Amino acid sequence: MSDQNIVPESKSDPNTWMVIFADLLALLLTFFVLMFSMSSVQVQEWQALVTSLSENLNPERAFIQEQDFKKIDEALVFEEAALSLDYLKNVFEEKLSHDPILTRSTIEVLDDRLAISLPSDLIFELGQAELAPDARSAMLELGEALRAIDNEVMVVGHSDLAPISGRLYPTNWELSLVRALSISKLIRSGGYRGKIEAYGNGSSRFGDLDESIPLDQRYHLARRVDVIILQKKKDE
Repeated sequence: MSDQNIVPESKSDPNTWMVIFADLLALLLTFFVLMFSMSSVQVQEWQALVTSLSENLNPERAFIQEQDFKKIDEALVFEEAALSLDYLKNVFEEKLSHDPILTRSTIEVLDDRLAISLPSDLIFELGQAELAPDARSAMLELGEALRAIDNEVMVVGHSDLAPISGRLYPTNWELSLVRALSISKLIRSGGYRGKIEAYGNGSSRFGDLDESIPLDQRYHLARRVDVIILQKKKDE
């Protein structure tokens, strides 16, 4: 027999086992994916695990997140500062400018409060605590404006040094207190739902007025009712 008719024996590839091993890994991976998809995963626990791994494997990312939270805190502080007394002053000046009585009031920012001073001559008859109809409407409008804020409110009545003459109110102190109560009730009726405290100072604060102002003008300024908006909120 000729050597040319002999078919050489084929040698097997020594790397064929890797193909089988790769197929086995693919089957195992498919099996674990199916098992995972069929199981119920607690989202919060999974999120905590991912966050923990991210922070440990990438500390720089965790530091950036901490800085972002600080920026959020700064934004919240700025939002709180936007509701300052100066801000409220501008708001009330705009709201009260449309009423012929309220527009003649004086709005002033003090240390920790906003004072809306209502001249008594515009809303009360001399020696009386009953409001005129147009003054009642103005006080209801003031209550409507106060409804939008979450601050404590006080109403304080004042008077000048002239002795009062009449049987209803023996002293200026009593008259100033009843006037403060009258305005407090109307503010409540206008929509303000917070706590309102009413006080009567009579003429006890007359000395606080600037002595350089002529006496007749000081008497006019003394006859007033102050609506005080405190810096703190009702629940503080």
